Amino acid sequence: MQMQILDWIFRPNLKTDDARVTARDRMKSMLTHDRLELPAGRLESLEEELTAVVSRYFDLDKDTTHFDLQQYERRASLIANFRLIRSKC
Repeated sequence: MQMQILDWIFRPNLKTDDARVTARDRMKSMLTHDRLELPAGRLESLEEELTAVVSRYFDLDKDTTHFDLQQYERRASLIANFRLIRSKC
């Protein structure tokens, strides 16, 4: 019983950990955005255009579409995740 109480008291705070991870990911994204010297709104415009092009060929679940800009050493990657529902072809 005492161990359960101690485990409960000292358990990791998942909300704090989630907030920390989210803040870290946002900071990485901001730094990558700055290093690429993208004007404000350019990345959002690119995401809209990519979605429009893929939508010509597939029905998408736009609620789960996700873009991520990542930096690896001195190179940047734009990762796009589209959940494809069905082909339009």
